[in-house]
Amino acid sequence: MGNFNLATDQPYVAGPKSVKSERDDQNALQSLEVTSRRSSLSKIASWESQTCAKRLMLGRPMSTAMTPPVNFSMVSEGLYRSGYPQVQDYPFMQNLKLKTIVTLVKKELPDGYLEFIETNRITHKIFDMSGTKKMEIPIGMMRSIHAVVSRPENYPLLIHCNHGKHRTGCVVGVLRKANQWSLKRIIDEYTSFAEPKVRETDIKYLSEFKLASLLCQPRDVVSLSTLSTTNRFYRLVVAAVLIFLAMSSLGKLRVPESFPEPS
Repeated sequence: MGNFNLATDQPYVAGPKSVKSERDDQNALQSLEVTSRRSSLSKIASWESQTCAKRLMLGRPMSTAMTPPVNFSMVSEGLYRSGYPQVQDYPFMQNLKLKTIVTLVKKELPDGYLEFIETNRITHKIFDMSGTKKMEIPIGMMRSIHAVVSRPENYPLLIHCNHGKHRTGCVVGVLRKANQWSLKRIIDEYTSFAEPKVRETDIKYLSEFKLASLLCQPRDVVSLSTLSTTNRFYRLVVAAVLIFLAMSSLGKLRVPESFPEPS
């Protein structure tokens, strides 16, 4: 039913609007839509920000775009390597469900790193390792690192230094050696991360590293030359025992690796 003019009781017919009036109405409508859309987006962004913060505090994965730390890679199942994680990397790391982080450099922690570690109940092992450019990794320190990495109960585990190249590369190289990788493959992997700054000192360290040095301190090795010549039999017995222990212990040096090596 049509509209009526109450004064004349006649059907009401709207007069033509001016072009300017129609344009003003359209502009007002568009402005209202833009304002409404901005308000909605602002509310959504605020909600997502609060939700992400809550998830981070509760130790739950965040559903935002995630980036891994520099030079991040999987060494074996549950064992990872990288450069020093930064705040933008925490959401990615959270999805790894880490139990242990092995840091190969001692320095002031980046913003939020301690909170991230504590919130996610991660065991943090810090080794004050000097750069490998001028000195080798002390064997005692390598033993301690290996003792942590060789325990499956510490997995998932991340090893990192500053850039994930030299210190981390040497440690991973020793772990590869314990898993009976060929020297060529070990050096190739080290080089792929260290380029363009491959260090000959690191190559030499990995080439000459002896797995037996992970077993015992040098002072624990019996010097057979100090035994009396009248005890030659006992010297042979001691030597046989040491060889047996060394051979049987080498099998325990392998780092858990549940998938086959790439060809």
